[in-house]
Amino acid sequence: MSTSVEALKEAVELEKTALEKVRTAIASAKHDQTKSVLTKYAEDKEQKIDTLSWMVMAESGEIKPEEMTAEEVAESKPAGKCPFTGQLAEMGIDITKMGGKPEGMPGHE
Repeated sequence: MSTSVEALKEAVELEKTALEKVRTAIASAKHDQTKSVLTKYAEDKEQKIDTLSWMVMAESGEIKPEEMTAEEVAESKPAGKCPFTGQLAEMGIDITKMGGKPEGMPGHE
């Protein structure tokens, strides 16, 4: 298995562990505002875990966007986004809410 797949799988597991800790904090938080912010954080983290899981499948060859027809690519790739946007949206994952850029990557300025 490739290094990227192994790294992504480990990242998914670490994110799941972090999500468990956040849920524990939500259950014992004293302030409603803290609970609210942590709940939104947990929802965002769930989406990111789902996205990482899709990336594992893509890297391991379980999903092959290049096998999609031109029409499917156009539907799943609105406005120049990644080819998985449509598939992720069908799962209820909005990758537009996953802002930021990977560390060390240059921005588009």
